[in-house]
Amino acid sequence: MKIDRIYIAGHKLDLHFTQCCIASIRRWYPHIPITLIKDESCGSYSTEDLEHYSNVDCFKTPRKLLGFGFGKLEALFLPTKERCLILDSDIVFVGKVLEVLEQHDEDFIVADAPSPPAEVPLHYFDIARLNELDPMFKFSGFTFNSGQIVATTGLLKRADFEPVVNFSEPPTLRYPGTFAPGEQGILNYVLFKKLQEGKISLRRVSFMWWAGWLDEKTVKTKKLTNSSPYPMLVHWAGFDQNASFDAIRNGHLLRHFESYYKSRITNHETGEKSGPMRRIVRFTADLLGKRG
Repeated sequence: MKIDRIYIAGHKLDLHFTQCCIASIRRWYPHIPITLIKDESCGSYSTEDLEHYSNVDCFKTPRKLLGFGFGKLEALFLPTKERCLILDSDIVFVGKVLEVLEQHDEDFIVADAPSPPAEVPLHYFDIARLNELDPMFKFSGFTFNSGQIVATTGLLKRADFEPVVNFSEPPTLRYPGTFAPGEQGILNYVLFKKLQEGKISLRRVSFMWWAGWLDEKTVKTKKLTNSSPYPMLVHWAGFDQNASFDAIRNGHLLRHFESYYKSRITNHETGEKSGPMRRIVRFTADLLGKRG
């Protein structure tokens, strides 16, 4: 099923990741609508350059303080049905991922990645406490990282989350001893609950590599062309947002798309200043297989 839009959730401190994320999407998908979900919990910030040079818009909501990860839920609450991909900002595409995801029609698609039992209470929920809270809930035995999820909007309501989330500004967990901080644990819970009740469909698909697992020799930047052999995302979940790209694992991929983002701005500005005749010359040269 076709994905109509990509939503990217971010805040002031991860803007440099957001730039790389969007640049990587535009590398393979120059026209798909991209919408930023801006959380101002860490302060207000400008995304004018991203909007202008990368053709993105911003999610319209009166809520400014969206909280740790909770901003992604706002897209789910849209009243109409839309097939979308919702991302954290610390992600890059390294190939044509959408074609892999569009092979499936389930309401929700999550990344099929290892779920070590010891990490479930750390990153998701305490199963014993959750069973006390909701004795009817049956744990599926697996979890998913909520930083990348294909979703169908209009199926979930704010009311579905209100038993476990207080939608103040910013939102807070009603049971912080049961759920891990952020939206990941409660999103896993609500989706698994709806799946258990037969109200949604869900599929696990391998489309994400975590940067901490990924061998740094796996993805060759010289192969990040139109025919890239990597139909995957790379996600830096859990990494220090303030760290230099050169200091984190697989940071060379972030540097690659940082350069691509800057080159798009330079080329865009050069094109604007060159005038109509220069653009005609460049277009003609491109048709002849040369660079104008």
